[in-house]
Amino acid sequence: MYALKKNLPFEDAARYVKREYDKVGRKRLEWYDLSYWIKKFGLAVSPKELLNSYRSRIRAFPEVPTVLEEIKNRGLRQIIVSNARREFVDLEIDKTNIAHYFDHVFSLTSDFGLIKKSVDTFQKVCNMCSVMPQEMVHVGDDRFFDFEIPKKLGISAFFLDRTGQCTQKSTIRNLQELNERLLSLG
Repeated sequence: MYALKKNLPFEDAARYVKREYDKVGRKRLEWYDLSYWIKKFGLAVSPKELLNSYRSRIRAFPEVPTVLEEIKNRGLRQIIVSNARREFVDLEIDKTNIAHYFDHVFSLTSDFGLIKKSVDTFQKVCNMCSVMPQEMVHVGDDRFFDFEIPKKLGISAFFLDRTGQCTQKSTIRNLQELNERLLSLG
C-alpha cells in the first residue's frame, strides 16, 4: 500500500517500511500496533480492512491441529501468550479454528500493554493462570522473547526453529517434536 501511495517500486517501499520498523524495534509497543503504522505511513485503510485482506493467507502448520488435540486429550492446559495485538491473534485463531484447544489467550500488548521482554510478563501470566513457572512449558519462534526470557524465570522453554538451522538442545523444528518432548517430561 505504501508503494502504491508513493508510486515507488515495491522493493524500495518494502526496504523503507522495514527500516522504519527496525528504528522502532520489537521491544516497543508501537512495533505491534497496526494503527500506529497506518497513521505513520499515511495509508487510507482501517486496521480491520488491512488484516482481512490477508485472511486467505492464514494457515496452521500441518501438525498443529493433531498436536493440540493430543495435548488437550492428556489433560494439559494450553495457553497462548503472544506479543501480537489482539486483532491479529483473534483473526489467526478464528481462521485456523483452534480456539477450543486453549484455556486462555493473552495478547500481552493489547491486554496488558506489555511485551515478553522481561520475566515480569511471564510471572503475570503464571499468576493469572495459577501455575508455578516450573510447571509451565513455553514454546515460540523468537529466541529472545520465547526462549531466553521464560528460561530466566524457571519455565521450561523450547525455541521453535522451522528452518532447522539451530541445533541446540532446547530447539524443536515443529510442534510434533514438542509433543514428543512433553511426553518424555512426563
